[in-house]
Amino acid sequence: MAAITCEKLTKRYGSVTAVDRLDLAIGHGEFMVLLGPSGCGKTTTLNMIAGLEEITDGTLRFDATDVTWQPPHKREVAMVFQSYALYPNKTVRENIAFPLQLRRTPRAEVERAVADVSEQLEIAHLLDRHPSQLSGGQRQRVALGRAIVRKPSVFLMDEPLSNLDAALRLSMRSLIKHLHQRLQATFVYVTHDQAEAMTLADRIAVMRGGLIQQLDTPDGIYSRPANTFVASFLGSPPINLVEGEIAADGRFARGALRLDLPPGAVAPGRAVTLGLRPEDVAAPAPGLASLEARVTLVSPLGSETLLEVVAPGDVALTLRVPKEWRVRHGDSMTFGIDPARLHLFDRQTEARL
Repeated sequence: MAAITCEKLTKRYGSVTAVDRLDLAIGHGEFMVLLGPSGCGKTTTLNMIAGLEEITDGTLRFDATDVTWQPPHKREVAMVFQSYALYPNKTVRENIAFPLQLRRTPRAEVERAVADVSEQLEIAHLLDRHPSQLSGGQRQRVALGRAIVRKPSVFLMDEPLSNLDAALRLSMRSLIKHLHQRLQATFVYVTHDQAEAMTLADRIAVMRGGLIQQLDTPDGIYSRPANTFVASFLGSPPINLVEGEIAADGRFARGALRLDLPPGAVAPGRAVTLGLRPEDVAAPAPGLASLEARVTLVSPLGSETLLEVVAPGDVALTLRVPKEWRVRHGDSMTFGIDPARLHLFDRQTEARL
């Protein structure tokens, strides 16, 4: 395994800056996820680490070795792509064995390695098939097997599950997590899917416009988002963001809507954006702020229920409540909110307060 250090890593295409002076340190054996919308620079960053994109400025190190200008085949990395990138004319056995054959590994050692990897990934019964005879999930397992068999120091994965259906994505996420625990290798994983990021990562780097917006653990990013972009990117349904100001009594105010905040949270008069996660409501109780709202839509999900409500001042919110709550369209309800679980952001800078 290897530690990866990106120092002021920059990629420009003419006048367009795809990645802008990125600083990122990835530890030995860490599972790092680069998360963000399309065009944020996450795949470009991955490709620079792999050596598939030339670095415009900055330095890239694997452990203490400067690999900024080192060709891809000398970096000891393995990539798993969204498109699987399997050789259609080769069998599963031949696809997995190919990296070892390039190294002129003895045949007996190749056969042992292929057998071991195929058993780990539960594809031993598919070794004589061609990619066209496989399902999407099976193809992705073959692609993983081809990466694992090389025993690389770094695994690089670019949206590897985006072509799979929902059920397969769940099982493949579990498989990748188990592989990381078993191999103890360094993983760098690119996705726009927040569920993949939260499930897999030791740490997440949320990117936007070629810059890292926040680097933290999954819990840190979800519970303490650095700005409104990060807050809104993680969470399903997304966080409720309401613009308002801090009233003279220290409460959040938006028209007729008033919500208690922790004492002295922000000075009165400041323009803010309040964030409320849909699940951060409860039954009214002492110590909780009160929110009165009218229910406009009820969406049962089996294990829970989503509500669309309208609060005073015509503020539309999405809330998530236990399935045991008996709620109907048109009900007027009072919800309890722990002030400590509210998020406040500066309205102008969008930064967390």
